[in-house]
Parts: sequence; C-alpha cells; structure tokens
Amino acid sequence: MSETKTPWIAGPIRVKRDVMDAVRAHAKESYPSEACGFMSGPVSDAPLVDGAERAVNEADRYHALDPERFPRTSRTYFKMNELKAGKAIDRGAASGQPIKVIYHSHCDAASPGKRGDYFSAEDAATFAQGGQLMWPCAFLVVSVENGEPVGERLWVHRPGTNEFDEADLSIDY
Repeated sequence: MSETKTPWIAGPIRVKRDVMDAVRAHAKESYPSEACGFMSGPVSDAPLVDGAERAVNEADRYHALDPERFPRTSRTYFKMNELKAGKAIDRGAASGQPIKVIYHSHCDAASPGKRGDYFSAEDAATFAQGGQLMWPCAFLVVSVENGEPVGERLWVHRPGTNEFDEADLSIDY
C-alpha cells in the first residue's frame, strides 16, 4: 500500500466538528453495542475528513450463526461485512472522496490507567496481517462509558509490522 497514494493512512487527520459529532452520536445510539462506520474526505486535502457513513455491526448475527467460531457479541466486538466495506472503499476512491478512516467504539472498556479508546490486539489482527495493512485507511476508536462518548483516538499502521500507533487527530470547528 503506497503512502504517497493514500497519505492519510499515516496521519495526521483533521475531522470536521459536525462529522465527529455524528460519529459520537452513532456510538451513543449503538450503546451497549459497538458502533462502526467509515469516514471520508477529499483526495485533494489528504488530512481532511468531512463525511461519515454508518455501517452495520454484524457481530451478533455471526455469533448467532456460529458461537464457537464467533464467541463475542456486539457488546465487545465489531464485525463489518467485508464485501460491503470493500465496495464502500472502491466507491469512495472512484468519487474523489476516499474512505480515510474506519471507526468503531469500545463500550465500558476503560480501566485504571487505561483509556477505552485503545487499539486492541483483535483490532490489530483484523486490520494488519503479515506486516501489511489490509484496508487503505487509518482507524478511530471512540470510548463510550455508561452510554456517553468520552474520548477518541486515531490509530495508524506501523509499516512492516502488525502494530498500530496513535497518530495526531484534530477537530475543526
């Protein structure tokens, strides 16, 4: 994946206030389940995110079909339909409004000394394999505590690894 074609995968990201408000509202409405979706912006302004699109968290459906293979529910896990996600990424790239960020929430995941907007080992395993980033975007995690969004952090892939690092995130007013 070329960072010159998709510089947003390395951050920083600048999100319009109304877009971040929409993402936070989605996280709040989805509670106690994890919310998930896409954030997009113009290819001509790599750091700018000025759109959001909700996705369906299919974790409960997968859990109901095969609880051994998918032991977690939407309370602690999110699962997007990969085909629909791929189509959204292709549509965004073709329109000049690429998907720059995939977002999801963590519900009641904070603990002493640990914020809830961390990038989990399962998140990392979903989005990087064999040192390669699976989807051409950065990742936003929204922490929701007792039904209220309390913070968010941006995560980007560390090239050549399956690790993710926090990146600069700013909210435009």
